[in-house]
Amino acid sequence: MDKITTIKERILFYLEEKSIKKESFYRETGMSASNFKGAGLKSDLGIDKVVKVLSVYPELNNHLHWLIKGEGVLDLNAVEEEEQKKDPQSSGDLLYSENFNEGIGDLLANIYAQYNTQDKSLLFIQNQISKMEKKLDAAIIKQGKYLEKILSQIQDKADSK
Repeated sequence: MDKITTIKERILFYLEEKSIKKESFYRETGMSASNFKGAGLKSDLGIDKVVKVLSVYPELNNHLHWLIKGEGVLDLNAVEEEEQKKDPQSSGDLLYSENFNEGIGDLLANIYAQYNTQDKSLLFIQNQISKMEKKLDAAIIKQGKYLEKILSQIQDKADSK
């Protein structure tokens, strides 16, 4: 299997492994199918969407590093065994557990770092585009002057005949 590189691809892999229909996933999470196709598949998934996925599919909370960073392996058998061992009353307190909060903290830090890096990259690209536009404008002005000179010389030759 090819390396899964984005969170969206890992979510689709999870759905396939759990035999969850994509339509059910889109309906339960409120996400659009277009976010998981073509170029949309390669774009980042916002933190609000990740939190929604984790709330709809809480078993993924035990695999945040796999989901967010792509590290490790998604072992669905271990997830199911862990869920069976859990006290039914404690599962409702998942959002308040220390491990979950640490995982969310790591997740937020990772996403912030990614966006910060992307923001710096965008600023660099915008700066490069601005420099290129200035060079293009200067070249167009220079070309216009050359054209005027050529036309003037042509006109002068035509007048002298």
